[in-house]
Amino acid sequence: MIANGNGTAPGFFLQQDGTDLFFLPGVPNEMLAMLNQTVVTSLLEKFTELPPICRRNINVFGLPEPEVESRLKNVLPDDVSLAFNVDFPLVIIKLTARGATSQKLIDRAELAVRKHLEEYVIGIDDETLAQVTARHLTAAGLSLALAESCTGGLIAELLTDQAGASAFLERSVVTYANSAKTGCLNVPEIILEQHGAVSAECASAMARGAKATAQTDIALSVTGIAGPDGGTPEKPVGTVYISLFGDDVDRTEQFHFPGNRYQVRLRAASTALDWLRRYAISSLEIPQEH
Repeated sequence: MIANGNGTAPGFFLQQDGTDLFFLPGVPNEMLAMLNQTVVTSLLEKFTELPPICRRNINVFGLPEPEVESRLKNVLPDDVSLAFNVDFPLVIIKLTARGATSQKLIDRAELAVRKHLEEYVIGIDDETLAQVTARHLTAAGLSLALAESCTGGLIAELLTDQAGASAFLERSVVTYANSAKTGCLNVPEIILEQHGAVSAECASAMARGAKATAQTDIALSVTGIAGPDGGTPEKPVGTVYISLFGDDVDRTEQFHFPGNRYQVRLRAASTALDWLRRYAISSLEIPQEH
């Protein structure tokens, strides 16, 4: 019998024809706890002679999988196996090494990956883009204001999912309508009339207005067309402008993100987070994550 500390249904164990069989309840949190506490321990005790295995995932943002694979061709130690997985919008590099020197092999492989992918590496294993960005913003001592349109507060949500976000995030406003852009961010009406809400000029004005209103170190804005409607031949669905403004930064770029509404919004929010991550790193000249 296998005790279930998180529920009422126990598991059980039996051996048949030299094979160990474990039966666990299907409720995920109960099953995982019993797996880690009993099954894994039992298997490790039984297979003590197996060579140690070391695994590490390296998370990449901003490069497509074929480009990542191309850059890493023939650059890793021979004893390290390499696989790829896409966890939208990230590309996950999966490294595996076996044997007594597996830890050293994985460390060497990670250094090689970072050398060839540089700033596109955002973290390892369970680290997310938002988590790493929040950590760097906090370390840099930066205060941030956000002005979101097409992302509808998604950037703020991703950042405030991280404990301690109040250390850097001063405020976030969702200015969906033109009246909100003029009323909350002081975007000049002439910009909206001449260039429209989805434009480099509007994105820049939104970031400047957010910084001036919040009196923060930096401000970031996003405006675009997430779809499925609203696109034009000049500005098709997926057109997004991101702007970052501060005392030493004034950057606005246009993007054309593919995919459905959810994918466009997530790509835009992730790209914005990556801008903030890179800016925070450069402001402190701190090394990439290890």
